[in-house]
Amino acid sequence: MSPDVPLLNDYKQDFLLKRFPQTVLGGPRLKLGYCAPPYVYVSQIVLFLMPWALGGTGTLLYQLDILRDYTAAALSGGLMVFTAAVIQLISVYAKSKSVVVKRMITRNILAEEDQHEFTSCAGAETVKFLIPGKKYVANTVFHSVLAGLVCGLGTWYLLPNRVTLLYGSPGATAVLFVFGWITLCIGEYSLIVNTAAETATFQTQDTYEITPLMRPLYIFFFVSVDLAYR
Repeated sequence: MSPDVPLLNDYKQDFLLKRFPQTVLGGPRLKLGYCAPPYVYVSQIVLFLMPWALGGTGTLLYQLDILRDYTAAALSGGLMVFTAAVIQLISVYAKSKSVVVKRMITRNILAEEDQHEFTSCAGAETVKFLIPGKKYVANTVFHSVLAGLVCGLGTWYLLPNRVTLLYGSPGATAVLFVFGWITLCIGEYSLIVNTAAETATFQTQDTYEITPLMRPLYIFFFVSVDLAYR
């Protein structure tokens, strides 16, 4: 390759900067190729951190000796199932309120993102952008239940008192707690909100919606084995 030819041209750099954070974070589109209102980004951040807030409820009640560890996990998991179901119902409602428009043909075959017109924070177009929804009702139910199961087990696994007893270090507990919940948020977001697109893939063909299951299942198996070993 000639030294004058860059490895990534301007377009590829822009594409990578948009796609790579989305892949790493499990789906949030924090960099778009067009101007979007601030509430689009704020909404994605809120949805991303939502499992942490729900799990934090059970964690706080456990730390205050109000609930036992397994009841705190069950509470967090139940809240996650309910929240996931509400999110999917909102997506279905937004689809029913939106009109079908004909897609314009683009000359750029690498431009996978369509530009959206956001009219309001709770508008149908905004909701469809944030929460594309599932193709099948069975997946809606299964993904919601799996989200609750992963959140419940993750809450149980990351309870600070239990982690401190395991590692004997407050510093290690804090690091594991923070990065553990970030990992759970990544898995939950791709499962119930919007699936991450892989960096090297331009147009994914996932008829049965298997891709959203990958990250949560990795977390589920890891946490299950660790809890069983304890």
